[in-house]
Amino acid sequence: MKPQTKHMIVILKAIIRGLGFTNREVERRLGLSRGYLTRLFSGVMDLRYDHITEIADVIGVDPEDIFRLAYPPTQKPFTPAIQRLRETISSSSEETPLSLGSSPLAGPPPAEAQESGDPVASALEKELERIVARTFKKMFAGLEK
Repeated sequence: MKPQTKHMIVILKAIIRGLGFTNREVERRLGLSRGYLTRLFSGVMDLRYDHITEIADVIGVDPEDIFRLAYPPTQKPFTPAIQRLRETISSSSEETPLSLGSSPLAGPPPAEAQESGDPVASALEKELERIVARTFKKMFAGLEK
């Protein structure tokens, strides 16, 4: 199993446990047999994108959030190939309705563009981030043992 797959499985397990679900409950909601997630998480079956999105759906999480937890945005520069792709999309935006700003390849908007200016929303978001970080720290500490 590739390290990226192992990493995604650790994230999925942590999210499932952190939200108070058991594998059996998720399997039931997915309409799958008992032990399916155990086989998936142990590498008996290949983890696919569809698995992640289906699990996300039944536990009430946006798949994008799962990927952001697994691979948080960084300031790391893009690889040369992706940078060329971004430049190509940017230069062709006059010809197509897809502009770099709306492209999924553009990445998240700058932090200042994300701020709503609402102090209550900002405080809630910071508190939620603190709670999620603390929860995952506890879960990952348990997985290392």
